Amino acid sequence: MRIKKVFCGSQIICFGLILGACSHSESTLQHPLDTLRIDVGSEAPTLDPALSEDAAAGRIINDLFAGLVDFDQQNNPIPGMAESWNISANGKTYTFHLRDNLKFSDGSRITANDFIYTYRRVVDPKTASGHNYLLAGVVNGNKIIKGELPPTSLGISAPDAKTVVIQLDHPDANFLNYLTLGTVGVVSQKTISKYASAWTQAQNMVTSGAYVLSEHVVNGHILLTKNPYYFQESQVAIAKVDFFPYVDHNAGLSAYKTGGLDLVYQSVPIDQYQNLKQQYPSELHTIQQEGIYFYDLNQLLPQFKNNPELRQALSMAIDRNALVNKVLGQGETELYSNVTSTVESGAYTSVRYSWADLPYDEQVKIAQQLYAKAGYSASHPLKIDLSYNTDDLHKKIALAIAGMWKSTLGVEVILSNQEWKTFIASRHSGNYVVARDRWVADYNSVTSYTQLYLCNGMQNNSHYCNPAYDKLVTAAENSSDLAQQQQLYRQALTLALNDYAIIPLFQPNYSKLVKPYVSNLDVEHNFFNVEQSKWVKFSD
Repeated sequence: MRIKKVFCGSQIICFGLILGACSHSESTLQHPLDTLRIDVGSEAPTLDPALSEDAAAGRIINDLFAGLVDFDQQNNPIPGMAESWNISANGKTYTFHLRDNLKFSDGSRITANDFIYTYRRVVDPKTASGHNYLLAGVVNGNKIIKGELPPTSLGISAPDAKTVVIQLDHPDANFLNYLTLGTVGVVSQKTISKYASAWTQAQNMVTSGAYVLSEHVVNGHILLTKNPYYFQESQVAIAKVDFFPYVDHNAGLSAYKTGGLDLVYQSVPIDQYQNLKQQYPSELHTIQQEGIYFYDLNQLLPQFKNNPELRQALSMAIDRNALVNKVLGQGETELYSNVTSTVESGAYTSVRYSWADLPYDEQVKIAQQLYAKAGYSASHPLKIDLSYNTDDLHKKIALAIAGMWKSTLGVEVILSNQEWKTFIASRHSGNYVVARDRWVADYNSVTSYTQLYLCNGMQNNSHYCNPAYDKLVTAAENSSDLAQQQQLYRQALTLALNDYAIIPLFQPNYSKLVKPYVSNLDVEHNFFNVEQSKWVKFSD
């Protein structure tokens, strides 16, 4: 592992249309007749759907695995491998009816028991799935995740080969949304039992989605080919999909300009954004994402865990207006909360720092007082490492914030960048001081955010823990009254916000370059930036 260190001193916005007919562009318009070529921005750390936690792997896994419930281009649940389902009157029992003749990519039959295996695997502590919380509300799910019950006690059953019954502890209006995620895409027990962790290698992998894994060259490319056994195979227009992990956005942009890529999935070079808007007005699409960009303060460390004044000082010393308008400049939104103002149509706009509307110079004065109260001064400055994964955007943000902390408080910051797989492992394990983080909601519900701050939450990278927060979230989950539920979630999030569990920075956008001949993508309404290659067609 190579770590570079640098010492530092110093409402929904959318641009895009449903992509269809060709439009004017200055980029090269050649393309292979049968292959969609996509830059996903980084190497996928894993292609195991139960273990994947990042956007690059998630994009690929969407093509490889299918679940009971699929999603459309507006992220709405639609029938997947289950052609229909019934929900009991009390909202606690879901009965799914599978399609006829479902098969894995090796031609073997998919039955209800395969879903039982898949779901048990996700909640099994031995798997250590970062998204096991999706099934925590299934009967016994939470106790299994905690290691208190065996996976076989999960509330999922198969009355016959074509029926899956799932029982919940309490009604959950978002449950179908959970089942659209790649985490619960059905996997082959036979394959995993035979190959163990090597089952995700191209020569071993058996898939259930629209594509199969044909080749995986680490830091080179991932080639998928059409799955002949996929239940909607006749509707899949593109025969091959080739994913490229361009960590260097300039290299990815060059490949796009010269005809080597058809689509840049989620990021373009930040310093070229304004020029790209002029050069490729019909190909560059910028969409505000349902998510948050923030910094984790490692609260396993005494300097942060026992020092709320310091956590608050570091948050108040950041000029978010300058960050989004002068450093970023892609239409991002300043964030003074641990949840967006857009989720659930703005139901959580009241969760906001009380000082958010103060002029920045007044924020700095308060931050300086808190910094001194925390025991730091010019003669005794705070010294911290700020970690981020290798990326020009993250580096630029880190440099700016390190400069703000230095100029306002005197904090001495060392920037440390790591390759993606190492970085996420370090962040999960608490092997960092301050780390950049980003969370994109999996669905349009506050519950996609509340699990970030639970004491034992798998995505709680700051390692913040307040039992009172957990108690409020549990009470909200168990409430059947929507107004009461939202009020409890507001109380919980406000508590975590005022505890400075994280440092929120901005609500991000994602920028996507798409060739004019790539059609049938509804970019404008894709606020979660989730895609499936089976949607795509090539126009003439």
